[in-house]
Amino acid sequence: MIDASFLTDQGYLTLTIALLVISGAALLGGISGFGFALISTPFMLLLGFPLAFIVPINLTLALLMRVNVAYRLREHIRYQRVVVMAGASIPGILLGLFILNLVATTTIKLVAGLVVIGATILIWYNSRRRPMKAWPGAVALAGCLGGLLGATTSLNGVPPVLLLASEQTAPRRFQAELALFFVLTNIATLTLLAWRGRLPDPSALPLVSLWLVVSLVANHIGTNLGARLPTSTFRNLALALALVAGVMSVVTFQK
Repeated sequence: MIDASFLTDQGYLTLTIALLVISGAALLGGISGFGFALISTPFMLLLGFPLAFIVPINLTLALLMRVNVAYRLREHIRYQRVVVMAGASIPGILLGLFILNLVATTTIKLVAGLVVIGATILIWYNSRRRPMKAWPGAVALAGCLGGLLGATTSLNGVPPVLLLASEQTAPRRFQAELALFFVLTNIATLTLLAWRGRLPDPSALPLVSLWLVVSLVANHIGTNLGARLPTSTFRNLALALALVAGVMSVVTFQK
């Protein structure tokens, strides 16, 4: 298990800022359908929380936040497509766990950030012209890359987001399919992380429980706000958050 005793050394100011980060990330995650880990990961790193602690916490909070969304918006989901994407994430998760033992965390963050920046800019350029039809294998590839990023950085939503944004998917379907993907993939990732002993020890439970309550409320508010955004505004917000995540990963890669 990951030692979480460092939490007792965190000052009240740091923990208060962390709570604000979690709530703000949950709110934006509800609006965009995916932005929670993208926002929380780089800012939590800046606050001094280790990546090994952040990854399982983000996955757990995102999983619990998206269960309700997936149920509420279930009529918008293309189930076969999401199951294929989630199933393809498992090889990516296993590859990510293997890479964690070979490659420095700083290198992983830097490469992931650069890839996200490049892909986001390319898709933003193409999406302004016309919707892009997914080529054969794109759904599985997005799932596999999502699993890889999820196990290493908790940013498992970026590849599916870029795929859905390139297709100019309607906001409700965008939120619904990502929610189900997060539920299925986060369960798989957390299970494999537990198998490898990469979950925090029980001493983190009180703080994480507080974060969960705040994030559930903020995410619910954000989900309702996201339903009122025009499709173009929603897509641009999703791509902007992906770009911010890439930039922040590069900026904070030495943390």
